[in-house]
Amino acid sequence: MRRKRWQKANNNIRRNGVIIFVMTFMVLAYFIYFWSFTVSPNLDNIAEMKAKLIVSKAVNEAIRDRLYEESAAGNLLLVETDESGTMEMVQSNTPAINKLLSDLSAELQARYKNGNLEQKSVVPLGSILGSRIISQYGPSVELTIIPVAVSHMDFMTEFETQGINQTKYKVYAVLNTEARVLAPFTTDTIEIENTILIAEAIILGQVPQSYVNVPENEILDGMD
Repeated sequence: MRRKRWQKANNNIRRNGVIIFVMTFMVLAYFIYFWSFTVSPNLDNIAEMKAKLIVSKAVNEAIRDRLYEESAAGNLLLVETDESGTMEMVQSNTPAINKLLSDLSAELQARYKNGNLEQKSVVPLGSILGSRIISQYGPSVELTIIPVAVSHMDFMTEFETQGINQTKYKVYAVLNTEARVLAPFTTDTIEIENTILIAEAIILGQVPQSYVNVPENEILDGMD
């Protein structure tokens, strides 16, 4: 009789152990799934937005403090006219573009290396969980965002009509930056892209029928 009771108790313990194991496994599996497909993407999105602001501020400060001169926009644009002064061709000034990119990349790399751009940010847990209802509630989670390096730098130009016989020529720097994101239980490296206006000039006269862009292989890579 005692033996049967012992066997029954032992079976109950085993059954309960199996149930606990299965429930624990299911909870862990759900946690991993929820973290991978909800929490982690939301963390990346929040970190990317904040990292873009950090990089944009750094670029604007670099241009203002060291790189940009009032004549720079004109130097980036070579214009050919006919005898009557009508614009026949607009061509990008490749050496000036390369120098500007090189200087800007070097300045940003120096700022990243100094670590002065590291930023800590507090985000409500509701935002990380992806809930619109409680996005501003819950305990705060601290994120640390550290721009690491300029992985690539490109160049883009644009013509914008301003009025009769007036066209604005805009010059953009397209930067790809690697940033490290430190959050509770995770460390991630993301790559963000910033497109920032670095120079502009007003062109008087009609927009020419053709213009020349700089070939991609002639533009310096930001890491060179």
